[in-house]
Amino acid sequence: MTTEIEAEITNVTVFRDGARVTRSGKDHLAAGEQIVLVKGISQYAHSDSFRVKGRGAAVLKGIDVKSRTEVFEPEGDLASMREELDELERERKRITDDIEQQQTRLVHLTSIAEQFSTEFGQWYAAGESSIENLDKMDKTMVKMLNDVRKKLRELNEKLEEVVVKIQVIHANIDRVQGKRRTVATKEVQVTLDVKKDSDVELEVTYQLGRAGWSPTYDVDIGDETSDLKRIALVYNQTIEDWKDVGLIVSTASARRVEAVKASPFYVDALSPTVGYGGRLGVVAKGTPEAAEYYDEDEGLDLLREEEEIVYEPEPEIEETYATASETLSGTIIYEVPGKVSIPYGDEPQPITLTEESFDSLRRYYWNAYAMTEVVAQDEITNAESVMLPGTVKVYAAGDFLGETNVGLIAPRETFRLGTRTAYDVKAEKKLASKDTEKAGLSRGKRRRGYEYRLEIKSFSKKPIEIRVVDRIPHSNSEKIQVELKSMQILTKKSELGVLEWEVTVEAEKELTIQYAFEVEWEKDVQIQPPLP
Repeated sequence: MTTEIEAEITNVTVFRDGARVTRSGKDHLAAGEQIVLVKGISQYAHSDSFRVKGRGAAVLKGIDVKSRTEVFEPEGDLASMREELDELERERKRITDDIEQQQTRLVHLTSIAEQFSTEFGQWYAAGESSIENLDKMDKTMVKMLNDVRKKLRELNEKLEEVVVKIQVIHANIDRVQGKRRTVATKEVQVTLDVKKDSDVELEVTYQLGRAGWSPTYDVDIGDETSDLKRIALVYNQTIEDWKDVGLIVSTASARRVEAVKASPFYVDALSPTVGYGGRLGVVAKGTPEAAEYYDEDEGLDLLREEEEIVYEPEPEIEETYATASETLSGTIIYEVPGKVSIPYGDEPQPITLTEESFDSLRRYYWNAYAMTEVVAQDEITNAESVMLPGTVKVYAAGDFLGETNVGLIAPRETFRLGTRTAYDVKAEKKLASKDTEKAGLSRGKRRRGYEYRLEIKSFSKKPIEIRVVDRIPHSNSEKIQVELKSMQILTKKSELGVLEWEVTVEAEKELTIQYAFEVEWEKDVQIQPPLP
């Protein structure tokens, strides 16, 4: 006996590139072997992913997944609308004919009136007609012309009404015809051995494509803490509506993961001999070296050994309410509270996952040779959940700063956000002195000395930490020598002429970094690019 059961979608777990759907249904079944059908499943469901479990006095004997085609007929009587359209088209033709007839009559009456007016003078002069006849003819003609014009107005108004009705019928026909569609679906046939008449509840779970989510973030930067809102843009293109379902968002991927077995990297001298197989070395058929790779009897290419594939197991969901939890290998799952509806379509639906507060530290940065203004950034330490690559909308105390992108950020990793102009710090690079002299005629060299001041003024009410970078010339030529002569504040790092300081500027104070260097070169050497 076959019974179709209504199994509604109750739970959905959305992966980054797929989804796992759970349907639940219940029916009263008679004792004996029963085949229970669950229909209307998306064609994008993976046939090998179906799992069935349930409750009741029955034994599961097997499941079978089949593909089928369903035709969804439109609502409305298309035949009656076409009949009504034909009748309206006939009526429009009748009205059009009447209008043409009345227009012909109007032309004819107008012609008669003009002819009478032209010839009446001759008739009157010859005594063949009187003024009374002219008056009578004029009144008759005016009445007849007015009647024709009135009839034309009525016919045109009626024609407009018919045209509007025809347009409505055409729109309805197009709408009905557009709703008629053929959909390929899948169905599950569950074979049960029911021990006694009882209620049996089934739960069908399967995995499918054309669904997933992408992350986006809202970050509101504060003085010492930053608030981060994680948002999942969930898309559902599965032809199934997810209505009032329990939703779980997982950072796991539904794609298979494989561990690629290592193999030697062969290199050899190029040989014109035709090789077989896919390894980098050239192996001629029939040689001893080819024996282990080429099976002469079977004629099969065995060069490429089948790689061992290790599939990542599906993450196990921990039942925690409205919180994020970490599972295997840093996978994070978010159980969304309450029920969620995500209809299928092209538009992604934003789902807020969590809202967290992170420790953050304000950092300042100034590149003295390339930037006229100091910029501020906030160094933020991620919490216990991984941040996937995505877009970030950055705010400062609720004011929008801009949008950027972040890469993969591991739990507890530190990253920087919110690069912006710092209006509470000013910085300026000044050339204090510049000396040009010959190093001595006997040595035949030239020397040029520079002294710079980097002035940093803070208007902040708190001490600020700022990283300052500048550069001096660097030469790989033995004919050009660069020497750093003096430095007021020691650098934290100096490499290839790039100088880096990390200093603290007290609140509403000014700090000056002063340094000097000399460049010496042989007189017949031309420096490129020219020195400042």
